[in-house]
Amino acid sequence: MKFILFNLFFFLFCIGCQKDTDTVGDESPSSADQSQPTIALSEHERIIDLGKSRIADLQAKLNFIASESEDKEARSKEVIDQLRAEIIALNETLNEYRSLALESKNSLREIKKIGSKEYRDIYELAKGVSHEKAILMYEEFLKKFPDSSISSKARSRIKFHAGETKILENRRNARTLRVWETKLKGEGLFARRVSEESLFNLIGRKPDSSRRGSSSEHKERIYVWRDYILDGGYHDMFVETTDGIVDRVYKSE
Repeated sequence: MKFILFNLFFFLFCIGCQKDTDTVGDESPSSADQSQPTIALSEHERIIDLGKSRIADLQAKLNFIASESEDKEARSKEVIDQLRAEIIALNETLNEYRSLALESKNSLREIKKIGSKEYRDIYELAKGVSHEKAILMYEEFLKKFPDSSISSKARSRIKFHAGETKILENRRNARTLRVWETKLKGEGLFARRVSEESLFNLIGRKPDSSRRGSSSEHKERIYVWRDYILDGGYHDMFVETTDGIVDRVYKSE
């Protein structure tokens, strides 16, 4: 903008100088240098008109630039106002979510309290009853408070008592190591191949776990029965077989 105004000023200054020169020439024709060319009036007017036209063009450009700047400013203001409105809306939404989160947290706190006293009472009572009775008590609690946060603890206690029940069942059928060896040898399991089902039926139940042996040429298996050997306490019983024939029977230390 400053550059345009400077050009206008310079152009008008030149025209003014030209007018002064012409005026001086008219007043003192006798003193003018004969070697300098003179400018005709028509040429003078043409230059003036050209200058005016140039000024008009520059003014039009100046007006266009000013108008365009105003339009940009208006558009920028519109964008800014829109962004401000979106920020206000986002803040309102954020406040709503914060309120909902607070309500949810309070609800969770209330849910956690549901069944807490009842669970503590059952836990204490279960210490003095059989495992079967304790399982029934916890199952009744889950029916009454299925959505309580303590329900996972109740399920864990049911699993614990079920495991203890299984141990007691195993121990009722526990025998000494000598008895188990005699029984398996008497049935010829150390000398002939039998199926897994026949072995399990002879011992009285399926093993609690089993795994493969180290041989790659033969089918080796190691079966484990928990608390199935009675010898100054209860020990796990291990039975190793190769291709269906019993190799040995031993207990855990």
